[in-house]
Amino acid sequence: MFFGKRAVIVAAAISGLMFASAANAASVSDCVQMAKQVATAVDAAQPGKAKSDAVTEQRAGQSYCGFSMYAQGVAHYTKALQLLGQPQSKG
Repeated sequence: MFFGKRAVIVAAAISGLMFASAANAASVSDCVQMAKQVATAVDAAQPGKAKSDAVTEQRAGQSYCGFSMYAQGVAHYTKALQLLGQPQSKG
């Protein structure tokens, strides 16, 4: 029983460290840049499932970035661009 609780605590600590390093992988400026790219791509997209799914990913990106979870926000923005067949531009 003690070993099981200890394993859970260790796993939680490791995942916390992984999250902390992932959060540092992106910044608020990355979110802002991606938000602009996605907004432009969504505006230019034809109505349909891909656009609808991209808007869902866009909203998730906005939410994560709004809560300072930049890496997760950028990942959702990237997914939105992929759904619309748009490349992610650098800068």
